[in-house]
Amino acid sequence: MSTAVRDPLAAQTGKQPPRILRGLPWLVWRQHRTAFVACLLLTAAGCVHMLWQRHVTLGWLGPARTHGPLKLVEASGQPYAEAFRNGTWMMSLVPVVAGVLLGAPLISGDRERGTVQLVTTQSVTRGRWLAVKLGTAALIAVVCAAALSAAFTSWWEPAHDLFNAGDWSAGDIFDNTGPVPVALALLHFAVGAALGMLLRRTVPAMVLTLGFSFAWEVLAGPLRRVFTEPRVLVNPVEEGQPGLPEGAVRFDNWTVDAHGGLHGFGECFNARTPAECRAKGIVAERLEYFGYDQMPGMQWTYAALVLAAALAILALTLWWGRRRPL
Repeated sequence: MSTAVRDPLAAQTGKQPPRILRGLPWLVWRQHRTAFVACLLLTAAGCVHMLWQRHVTLGWLGPARTHGPLKLVEASGQPYAEAFRNGTWMMSLVPVVAGVLLGAPLISGDRERGTVQLVTTQSVTRGRWLAVKLGTAALIAVVCAAALSAAFTSWWEPAHDLFNAGDWSAGDIFDNTGPVPVALALLHFAVGAALGMLLRRTVPAMVLTLGFSFAWEVLAGPLRRVFTEPRVLVNPVEEGQPGLPEGAVRFDNWTVDAHGGLHGFGECFNARTPAECRAKGIVAERLEYFGYDQMPGMQWTYAALVLAAALAILALTLWWGRRRPL
């Protein structure tokens, strides 16, 4: 398949202008350059905005910390918190954009326009064409998600104990920092590309990919914690419920009987004295939590699982496209 495009100057001089991309990668870039360039420009703008907000946050964070916790809470409740909420909302759109605007139209658009029939009649094999299209778009998605994640993480980390009340296990922090946004963007892209190839229509593929994004947000939450054991603190009932360590997030509360059996937190909630708890057989209070230092391991485990699913879907899409008529 010939992809050479000559401009008037090249026709006169007999030379092509230098290009970084050549052959099929150049053709894929040329075909989808509007979406690719838009993603890169929006990523650059988002990174600049978040790095500026990081600068602003550091400006009030230092003086506020010197005046104690009350000043910190007051400062974090000002417009800085509103800016951070806007940042988390923007980051939550990264996987959606990767799936709906990059993945879903990638192959379905070619099928609707008939471009796929032209490509598959040339010397380029169907498998190579699919591999280059998927690889190029996936690279754009990964680069954009990685840049935005790095900028957002650098903004959040200095004030991680303030924003979102310090709860880093919630989706608006956990899913938007570290390696997780990259893995989620690739998963949504893979799902969008697979749906586009199967449905052969762009709009239905985009709608179903958007539906997948909502379903994933609801169903995948428990996966963040399922592969990590929470830490445990136990106090005698006379000392009350153990305090949560700094930076940690609460997982569960229990009461413990003399035989080590676990009971619900409310087992002796209405008891006025520790003696009344002991009369009910409760001898200790148990707290399960995740420490702040466990967050990276939890994120990398979760991201690895998501990434494995994304790669499996991409491999299946490539396998199906090579063996079935497009």
